[in-house]
Order: sequence, then C-alpha cells, then structure tokens
Amino acid sequence: MAKFIGRKSAVGLALEAVRGVGVVATYLLGKTDYNFDDKANKARSGEGLGNIAGEGSQAVVVMKMAEGDIESEIGAKSFPIILSAVFGGAISSVAATSDFKHTIAEAQNNQHATLSFYLDDDNGDLLFKGCMIDTFELTVNMDDFVRFTAGLKSYVSRDSSFDPSGLKELDYKFVGRDLEFKVAATTADLGAATAVCLKDLTLTVNKNADYDKCLGTLEPEDILNKQLTIQGALTLNYEDRTWRDYMLDGDYKAIGIKLTNSRQTMVSENPEFYLEIPRVDFSEWEAQRGNDEIVTQTLNFNALLDIANDRIISDCYVVNDEASY
Repeated sequence: MAKFIGRKSAVGLALEAVRGVGVVATYLLGKTDYNFDDKANKARSGEGLGNIAGEGSQAVVVMKMAEGDIESEIGAKSFPIILSAVFGGAISSVAATSDFKHTIAEAQNNQHATLSFYLDDDNGDLLFKGCMIDTFELTVNMDDFVRFTAGLKSYVSRDSSFDPSGLKELDYKFVGRDLEFKVAATTADLGAATAVCLKDLTLTVNKNADYDKCLGTLEPEDILNKQLTIQGALTLNYEDRTWRDYMLDGDYKAIGIKLTNSRQTMVSENPEFYLEIPRVDFSEWEAQRGNDEIVTQTLNFNALLDIANDRIISDCYVVNDEASY
C-alpha cells in the first residue's frame, strides 16, 4: 500500500434511528484531526512457571471496542446531528421563514442518541456503529474557525463501503467574530442583555459513558451515558470587579451562547447556533497582570440543575437550510 497523509481520510456520519444499528452516512464531517480507532482489552496471565518473566505465557482478548477523538470545524448542516448525540434528545425541525430551525432536546435517560461514523482512507473503508459521544468540547478563538472535539466510544469497526464524493458540499462555518455571549439574572433577561466582549470561550460536556459488558461476549452489549456535566471557561479584559464578584458572592446567572454567520445567507436566513443555560455558578477567577500586556481575567462556570423546570439547558437550536433530520 502507498503511504498517505491524514488529509486524504474522509469521515462521514449519520444519526442512527435505532441505537447501534448502522445507517448510511448523510453528511461529511469537516474534520481537522482524527484518532478514533479500534481497541482491545486483554487478560494477561499472571502465572509463575519457574522463570523471572513477569507477563506469564498467555494474553487473551476479552473485549473489542473503538475509542478516540475527532476534531472538526463546525458545519451548520451536520451540527444538529452532533448536538443530538451530545444532549441525547430528538431533533425537532420547523420552518424559519424559508429556512429551518432545528431544536435539540435534552434527554433524561442513559441511552442517548448514537451515531454511525464512516472512515474512508487508502487502507479501506470502515463503519463504526453505535457511537456514543463521551466528551464534547466547543472552542471559540479570536482568529480561527469554531471547532469541536468529540470523544467517542463505539462497537469495533466493520469493513464497509463508503464513497465521500457524493457528500462533498460547501457548508456554513462559524468564526470567532460570529459569537454573541450574554449573561443575565434569568433567561427572560438574556434578550435585552448586552453582549460581553470575550477573548476566548470553551464549553465542555462530559457524559461519563461506559461499556455495558456481559460474560460470554466479546463486544459490549451497550454503551451507556451516565451523569452529564457542563463546564465552561472564558477570558475577557479586567475592566472592573463584576466577574470576580460573581464568584465571591455565589451569584447564579443564565448564559446565552449564539453564533451567527452573517457572511452567508441561505434562502433568507443566516446560519445560526444557539445554546442557553439557565443556571450557572462561577469559580476559579484569576487576573493576568503581565507588565507589558493588557490585564485580562479568566474564570470558569458550571451548569447547575434548574430545579423549577427540571433541566440543565433551556434552549439549543441550529438554523440552516436542511428541512429535517
């Protein structure tokens, strides 16, 4: 086989109608890095046979699975599928004038939506089915495309046939200047709040996914998400003590994260992503006072349960020109 660069590898994905049942790829992911591959756990003999060798004489495969990360630029067309797997719920699609708004629900169960991933490279095509998103990190930087990194767990791959050429299209992307970040006392106050001038933003979702294994089988029976947590980190200029006081006073706030690509118009709307978290607290505030730099501040936030409405996110949607998923 010829040697090749990672750029030649293509990754397709689709939202599975039935968890663990592979479906044909519907979108091509704009991946920037890929290390999601097959793994094997082994039982290693601890026997002693009159020799100083410490690994015994046998190593037997006891479980096969796939694990790893995929980093990608966000594309408005494929992103609802990713978000459905992140938060576990169904995608509800309604017309937004001539384009479409896709709202992602938060699922209160331990069997969240799963994905089928296809890998096409010079060593052949593979299908990874039943892919559970274990971790998800969204990063918004000043001079780059908005990206996400998804940590995945799935069943071991199967040989497949995947032709990415039919899925190649110009997608709607976001960059740092597209961000509108707001903080307010309640979600009802977010609309009137002034956007905050951030320098960078990171949002992390951890789902603590784990394999549900059974004796007598080589592959896990299922892959289950457990407790879900959402954290974030942000940087902005240190112009007053407001954000420090959020930490010290133990304030609870609502936050809204919106990305709007105003450079491209679909039928009549701009591509848009919105995530609203109704209750967060702030921690780990620090100021950076380098002698020759503008003084900045960093702090973290943690999403808390909105008890009144039994939720951790209050809104999550993507606007694009796809009719449904």
